[in-house]
Amino acid sequence: MELLPTLPSGTRVLDLGAPDDAVADHLREQGLERYLGLVPPALLDQARRASDDGGARLHPLPTGTVADRCSTDLLILRANHSRVLWSVRDLGHLRYLAVERPVGIGGVETRVAALVGRRAGRLLQRTRVQWAGTAFDLYRLPEPHGPAPRTYFSPLWGASGLALRLKEAGLRYAILRWFEALPRIEPGEDLDVLVADADVASLRTLVESEPGTMPLDLYSVSGLSASDYQGAAYYPPHLAEQILDRAVVHPSGFLVPAPDDHLHSLAYHAVYHKGERSGLPSRGLGSAVPDPEHDYRAVLQDLAAANSRTVPEVFEDLDAYLADNGWRPPTDALRRLASANPWAAGLLGVERTVDLDGAELAVFLVREATLSALDPQEVDTLLEHFGFDVITSHDLDDDARARAAQALRGGNWGRGPFPQSGGPPVRLVVALHYSPLPPYEWLRERYPHLTSSETYEAKSAIRQLVEERVPEAEHFNPLHSSDSPAEAWEYLEVVAPGDIDRVRTEAARRVAQHRAPDGTIKNLSRGRRARVDVVAGARGLLVRKTFAPPFGRFLEREVAALRDLAGRVDAVPPLVDAGPDWFECPFYEDSLGQHTGRLLPLAVVRSMVAVLRELHGLGYDLVDAKPTNFVLDHQRGLKIVDFEFLHRYEGDPPPFARSANFVGPWPGFTGDVPVGDMSYTSRWYAATGLPREVLTEGSLAMQHLHRAGFRLRSLTVLPGAPPRRLVRRSRAAARHARWLATSAYTTWARQRAGSTDGRGAR
Repeated sequence: MELLPTLPSGTRVLDLGAPDDAVADHLREQGLERYLGLVPPALLDQARRASDDGGARLHPLPTGTVADRCSTDLLILRANHSRVLWSVRDLGHLRYLAVERPVGIGGVETRVAALVGRRAGRLLQRTRVQWAGTAFDLYRLPEPHGPAPRTYFSPLWGASGLALRLKEAGLRYAILRWFEALPRIEPGEDLDVLVADADVASLRTLVESEPGTMPLDLYSVSGLSASDYQGAAYYPPHLAEQILDRAVVHPSGFLVPAPDDHLHSLAYHAVYHKGERSGLPSRGLGSAVPDPEHDYRAVLQDLAAANSRTVPEVFEDLDAYLADNGWRPPTDALRRLASANPWAAGLLGVERTVDLDGAELAVFLVREATLSALDPQEVDTLLEHFGFDVITSHDLDDDARARAAQALRGGNWGRGPFPQSGGPPVRLVVALHYSPLPPYEWLRERYPHLTSSETYEAKSAIRQLVEERVPEAEHFNPLHSSDSPAEAWEYLEVVAPGDIDRVRTEAARRVAQHRAPDGTIKNLSRGRRARVDVVAGARGLLVRKTFAPPFGRFLEREVAALRDLAGRVDAVPPLVDAGPDWFECPFYEDSLGQHTGRLLPLAVVRSMVAVLRELHGLGYDLVDAKPTNFVLDHQRGLKIVDFEFLHRYEGDPPPFARSANFVGPWPGFTGDVPVGDMSYTSRWYAATGLPREVLTEGSLAMQHLHRAGFRLRSLTVLPGAPPRRLVRRSRAAARHARWLATSAYTTWARQRAGSTDGRGAR
């Protein structure tokens, strides 16, 4: 038998299906006084009469599920409720579970359900206990999940008791809606409570001081963790503060919104939270859900009449009314709300942006704590590393900080998933990206409004740098950014409206400078730092490489390399011409593209290595050398075409095989470094099929041997090999089958568990 530690004092106990309060008396003798017994209604009067204190800790068992909709530390399952064990995965809010020990053949199902729970790791340590003559199996469960906006208060208090306790605690809060009948709460309804940030913890502690089954949704002013709505504030924070400041006392004793705030906050809830589920008619967004949970249209009309106001009934008109009265959410909050309310997306209209010929504007808001770990210039430099051209970067004044904190990010500048909050925004960076990469699939799923993966990658790099300098327990989110160009312009309107004209003019100028040159026949590439075009020249086709404004040093390296090395190294093309932000070389027809996804011919690979060896002998290192830096023209031979990261050794270079050409920059390297994986495996192995030492030093015979082995492994064990693809597909099919089985089991288990959770056995 496994032993559990003694239940700690203060443990909340919810007894599901208690026939009397005998267990309550027993636990109280052990110091566990926070008890709630849910008694089948038919037995309640009898149980209360038999109790020494009149059954003060007993309450009728409500209809519907209770086990997964409660606040408690220990849940006791009586025999008629033991089927709840089937859905033990839904009991992640518990620390302990006690199940009345089954007797005879009738307890077989309980034993099987417990065995399944133990094998799945949901029921951990077990011991057997006797409480008031009844035997229980007591289990410890995995660590409970954290708090959530929904919690539960004690039915023994009732609404009146909760109102009294809130008043005695002196907390700033307001019951948002459906409070007219309080202290009576209709079955199936909950209390929606808005609370000041400073009082969130106190209110939660108060509500959860006893085991509870009466639902309460907790929303903080700024959308702090576990008191947020979809990761943001429930209402714009300044309006939430207004509700609390003007709250009035309801006859029930609760604080509720003043009449005008009640009308507008309920309309806000109907339009922006509920949408089609509000039942409001819409002119162009489709049909509303019939028979909504509440008749919002009628209730809003009644509230308007009581306040001598006139409010429209149509969804779009009500949105316009709220905008006129200062109750429309900021656009970025509306966009966030659209993920759960499709009608909200229909209110966004045509997103305002500026045509920048494929370039994108991005706004980064640096948070307060970041500047204690990074210098502002480091932020700008990291953004530049990912191809951003910083147009303006400056601290925000107090008014701009307040506007940003209030109107952006849903008003939620809390810590989120980090140990600490990064604080409010204190610095603005506005930047252009000339060739944004669309988000990859998983990133698009995670951030559906994001238009550029570069934004995410840059933020991740800044976060990583901060985390290298800050103790793990003090990590925070260092900055917030716009997800799209439209959002960037919206952010500017909020944070720095005086910068808009200058940013628009400067962005247009820089983009025009980076457009395709005259005579362009086709574009070969648009990268982070430069674009490459084929242009018609007086002596035939040329390649012109044009650099974006902040990347002049890369242009200087290219031009210097071509001037120094052309004629000395046959593979280096001649410099035809150069300008302030461009240079031109001859155009070469490239035949290497036909080998994409396959091994390059060994003769070509050896020629590439010979070119790099020749450069190395002259004291140069390409740093980001890889096969795609070469082109093969059948008439003019192999050419090397990218010198952006060329490094000139000041002393003796390292051995060729250990140069940055193959192993990447060494620790302490102070030059520019490309974005992405710099490993040999990533850059060279798939195209050559050769280990680094064999590529750089191996004999021809050895290289042939290794490539033969690579081809064999490619057909058998390497990623992408047919057997690996088959295994991968089989595993995917198995995972899908397991998911289907788990889903089916979960559905069945919940149905089975719900067959007794409520009024008793069926």
